[in-house]
Amino acid sequence: MNTVHSFVRCAAVLAAGWTFALAAAADEVKVLVAGAFQPVVSAIAPVYEKRTGHKLAVLNEAEGALADRIRAGEDFDLAVLPQSLLEALGKDGAVSDGSIIALARAGAGRQEGTVYVGAVSPSAANSPAALSLLILLASEETQAVLKSTGLSAP
Repeated sequence: MNTVHSFVRCAAVLAAGWTFALAAAADEVKVLVAGAFQPVVSAIAPVYEKRTGHKLAVLNEAEGALADRIRAGEDFDLAVLPQSLLEALGKDGAVSDGSIIALARAGAGRQEGTVYVGAVSPSAANSPAALSLLILLASEETQAVLKSTGLSAP
């Protein structure tokens, strides 16, 4: 009996350890998002969090304010901004230039024709959590959400 109790206690300790290890492995992904794309990120957040176990921390501000924060060295994982602004930040090395992906085009009434793109920060260039969010935002799965917010595929 003593051996069984020891085994059960050991298994419980290991299970608790795995639970804490998995929780510790979950990342918080900080997303800087401007304008019309914020509702898309908010709508996709529960899907992303459920699939990955990672949490999103979303900061929504005006495009210029976000660009200033990025230039000032603010820590972030993913930024979603108009294409011209994010490409300029990529040339400055403030975002990972190779990660820039077109996500959506604004329709009538919302900065019509503006293309929103996403890119990861240089420090998140190898982050599976940040890259998986960027891929999800660029996927066909996000198309229904884009339409409901007045955006379309780029």
